[in-house]
Amino acid sequence: MAAGTHTGTHTGKHVKPVRCGTLYSPPCGKPHITNRAPSAKCVNSGTRYTLPLLRFTSNAGIRRIQIRMGRKILRTIRFKGRGPVRWIVKGFKIPTLALGSGGHALTIRVTDVKGRSVSKTLHFAVCVSTPVFTG
Repeated sequence: MAAGTHTGTHTGKHVKPVRCGTLYSPPCGKPHITNRAPSAKCVNSGTRYTLPLLRFTSNAGIRRIQIRMGRKILRTIRFKGRGPVRWIVKGFKIPTLALGSGGHALTIRVTDVKGRSVSKTLHFAVCVSTPVFTG
């Protein structure tokens, strides 16, 4: 996918996920979002801000992941059926050319198959250097 790479969870050991909702499984919990710390405090205008690695988990199954900036939807990932219980988004890049200098917020939202949603806000800044005219 051109705007970002989306892959399932890959770990060193093979663990079968446990779904909720049966007599022998744990109760359904709200979905979770965890992320790595951002790599850059400030990105230059005209470059791309790379979203830190995001992990999504839901023992009910993930229905939708959405990344927004204000009201603008940057990416929606939808799943059919029961959906995965774990998913990773890495390498998603956000163009900064149209953004003004200063702070910006991204809202990451995951919704599970039971309709429950959890959101997380990530902040980044666009730095613009002042041009220097020499004569």
